[in-house]
Amino acid sequence: MTSLVSWVGVDSRGPASIYIATDSRISWGSGSTWDAGRKVFAGRSRPEVFGYVGDVLFPSLILGQIADAIETPFEIEEPPAEQRFDRVTDLLKSAFQSLPSSQRRAFQIVYARRFGEGMKADFRFFSLSWDESTRWKSEEKDPPPRSDSIVIWGSGASSVALWKDRWNNSSQGRTSRAIFSSFCDAVGSAQDPLSGGAPQLVGLYRIGPSRTIGVVHAGKPFVFGLQADPADHVRSGLEWRNRLFERCDASGNRVASAQPHHSPRGLGRSATAVDAAQQQHADGRPLRGRR
Repeated sequence: MTSLVSWVGVDSRGPASIYIATDSRISWGSGSTWDAGRKVFAGRSRPEVFGYVGDVLFPSLILGQIADAIETPFEIEEPPAEQRFDRVTDLLKSAFQSLPSSQRRAFQIVYARRFGEGMKADFRFFSLSWDESTRWKSEEKDPPPRSDSIVIWGSGASSVALWKDRWNNSSQGRTSRAIFSSFCDAVGSAQDPLSGGAPQLVGLYRIGPSRTIGVVHAGKPFVFGLQADPADHVRSGLEWRNRLFERCDASGNRVASAQPHHSPRGLGRSATAVDAAQQQHADGRPLRGRR
């Protein structure tokens, strides 16, 4: 399976952002894994983002198609949120109907959309799932009134929730950076063997289209789970975050105008230690024991 967290960022003026973060690991029953599977998607010109857990084949293929298909307006005016989600649901169900029954496996999809802009921005969050026993289930979830997770899903959900509680009990708690950092710590801890690889991140802000956000993991830049060429993304103006959720460059260095964040003491063996070990191994340096 995987690990997924989606959360709302709230400032003194109200909801300001919604994010979806996942890991990058795809696992097979044989015990084989691949840490470069795409699990988040963002509209190119519209403020909407997607993510999934569960089965890989159907969601990973159809969400990319849907993100492109709904770029073309099907009405002159922007439809209400419910109609927009109905459009996404109809496309998913229609595609699923033609999927061979032998390839139908349980999955959960999240869809977040912003309507309006600036201080009139209205962030909406929907989920759609399918499994053999309950079939289709869809719902809308109201974002919490403060910075907090909306859903935590996947085989790694208990680990993500544990690390989130640790961060919330620190000086950095109840913030967007605490949620993303706790997610990175959960995946880096390897408590869930089905979650791993670089975190993937997409988001919506009060203005503009959806954002694909690069993540610096173990000292290297990644986009959608794939190691990136920093020069390409510097030219494209891609936004980057490190595991502390600092705005940074493709090397992980905090940009001059960004607010500094830090990892509180007493969290346990976090992704900081795991990343350091991975980087030492990649560089051919001997791994040092923990103190």
